[in-house]
Amino acid sequence: MDQANLLKDGVELTKAISQGSRRKFMRRTMSAAAAIALAELVGLPEAEAQLGSPNFKNPAEIPFRKDEKKLRAVMEMFSGKFDIPNVGNARLLRQFRGWDPKNPAPPVPTAVGPGPTLRARVGDKVEITTLNRIDDSLFAYTFDTNSKPGLSSFGCDVSGDGKLYPSADKFPNCFHGSSTGNIHFHGFHTSPDGLGDNVLVQILPDPREQHWNELFEKEVFSKPIPASWKGMPPTYQTRQKQLLTAHDAQAAAAAKKNNLPAPEALQPANDDLVKQGQWPEYLMGGFPNYFEIPEQGATNYTMPGQKYKAGQAPGTHWYHAHKHGATALHILNGMSGTFVIESSPTDANGYDTFLRKQMGWGDSYGDHEKILVFQQIDPNQNLERNVRTPRTGSQQVFVNGMLTPTIKMKPGEIQLWRFVNATVGSVGGGTGNGIICPDLFQTAGFTFRQTAQDGVQLSPNNYQNQPYLNGKLPYLPFTAPSTGNAKKGGLVVFAGNRVDVLVQAPLTKTTTPVAFKSNGNTRFFVNVTDDAVSPTQNFPGTWPTMPSFLTDLPKPGPNDQKNPGSPVRFQWEDGDGAGRNAAGQPPHFMINGKQFGETGPVIDQCMPLDGLQDWVLENDTTIFHPFHIHINPFQIIKVEAPDATGAYQTYAPETDHVWQDVIGIPPGVVVNGKTVPGRVTIRQTYPDFMGTFVLHCHILAHEDRGMMELVRIVPAAHYPHMCQGNVPPHH
Repeated sequence: MDQANLLKDGVELTKAISQGSRRKFMRRTMSAAAAIALAELVGLPEAEAQLGSPNFKNPAEIPFRKDEKKLRAVMEMFSGKFDIPNVGNARLLRQFRGWDPKNPAPPVPTAVGPGPTLRARVGDKVEITTLNRIDDSLFAYTFDTNSKPGLSSFGCDVSGDGKLYPSADKFPNCFHGSSTGNIHFHGFHTSPDGLGDNVLVQILPDPREQHWNELFEKEVFSKPIPASWKGMPPTYQTRQKQLLTAHDAQAAAAAKKNNLPAPEALQPANDDLVKQGQWPEYLMGGFPNYFEIPEQGATNYTMPGQKYKAGQAPGTHWYHAHKHGATALHILNGMSGTFVIESSPTDANGYDTFLRKQMGWGDSYGDHEKILVFQQIDPNQNLERNVRTPRTGSQQVFVNGMLTPTIKMKPGEIQLWRFVNATVGSVGGGTGNGIICPDLFQTAGFTFRQTAQDGVQLSPNNYQNQPYLNGKLPYLPFTAPSTGNAKKGGLVVFAGNRVDVLVQAPLTKTTTPVAFKSNGNTRFFVNVTDDAVSPTQNFPGTWPTMPSFLTDLPKPGPNDQKNPGSPVRFQWEDGDGAGRNAAGQPPHFMINGKQFGETGPVIDQCMPLDGLQDWVLENDTTIFHPFHIHINPFQIIKVEAPDATGAYQTYAPETDHVWQDVIGIPPGVVVNGKTVPGRVTIRQTYPDFMGTFVLHCHILAHEDRGMMELVRIVPAAHYPHMCQGNVPPHH
């Protein structure tokens, strides 16, 4: 049976299954809510906002419980119809909502926007009941299965008659599984396994089960963090096995009834993983995220008797759903939010304690803090191929769910603005992202001082010298719309990046709201009122010393294990700089010559615990790729950006290397038919946590279509022979 007929029968099968059992039928995360734009967003004009300018407001917040030293929350993935500004008609989306369970659940929202801001402190415990209550009967599906080894031509979502998508894409590197989810805690230094930042777990939807939070409260969060699946409550283990066994049976029966092959059963796959001492991959309805925010020198909960060699950097981090095949759709639905980690209150020199004291803001930020979550919201499932279908929202950029809101400031007032780029990572505008470009931080009359990058404070020297705002990196110049041809460098916030910036308003009021523009497009306004503020308010003149675990890493020596997987090359079809395959369609996205899982389950990058390594990241394509790795941030050692002639423009500071967890790799250029790659050299170390996680391009449709690798940290004494055991099949 050919692909088109299989897809057609898959659609017919979903129609044949009753709504009550449709959820159970879908294997691993089955949805056909397909495809999101990536390459086809290049160069498309943005829609103009036509709804005026609402008053800016921060997202709703779930604060830490001060006396208990914890953040306790319920985070629910749910579905419904939502109003998208400037689009009209309520649209079917998946979103996050959350609350502290000591309070009533908030009303189900009807307006789009990010999930609630989560706030905790270094040293706190995080206790989150993660629920998947998406009603997947509201969404269309295709038959989703897996073939071993390698990639399958069956199992991808489809749009239209199948010619638009999936075309040449193969499972799992295609859009699929969009009603299954989890939570990635982006920027966290924590365990990648078990109940930590585990993006390999897949939580299938089950809106009926209502008692997960009660179970986790009594039998999980009241006890030490379990070290293995066997340490989870027997009640939970038994119920999960019952749910998945029923799921498998109903999926097989439905497939047989419709003369289709049965999907691979989930429960036996879980059983195999548990027998190997691993955590199961597939769960139904509810999962507890339970981990510590490590404080340097405290006892490491994953390694009894050991102390944390590093700590969590306090700053602006974020969370989002991270199901491979659905990350782009989830982000386009708005399934993300900010996670602010404040420094320990006992650390007098900590980032937040120091900053608030210097600015006279007291024990909390209050109105002095603005959290700006940038999103593109679009339910359209037909955006991947070379077809200009009408957009329903993705060409607009929302700030906290609002179009061009207005921030109020007083003359001379200083505020802390926390920027979170939670977009899919479109590459339009010629600056690698087009969402938050240098001109935004060059708005006339306002003064800017960057304090942190990707949730890590700048060093005292970098605070004074401002290397990003001052355009030291060579790949950031862009054409300033105000002059038409003037080149200005500056700060670009790529998809996944976060930036903390102190902003001072003009000393006199403005007659009209000032437009803050990115690449010429208004993102928000600021209205400076006539209420006077003390003229003595200034940026801090000094800056705190970096914690010891954030000082410059030493250069790896001859005894340090080199990474055989470096350079890490971001590529598409045979190094074709044009970015099109033979059929003229968007290319497949690869790292080091292959797509994720193409050669079967394999760990692509393996490092020893406490290792110190320099990696070279190379970009053989002609667009930016934001590189992101989970668990451990890295330092930027060198950026090499080729110009039109192929000559490299270089940024390579001798000291004060900035920490990041997302870095835009400069585009390559094609010179005389040969691609000269862009390059970034990063330096990283791997303390405290062992386990399996991922690195990927943070243009999320690229990740969904294969630009991702599995990463593993193993004990130094067992490197490298422990690298390839018990590899998860995919996620």
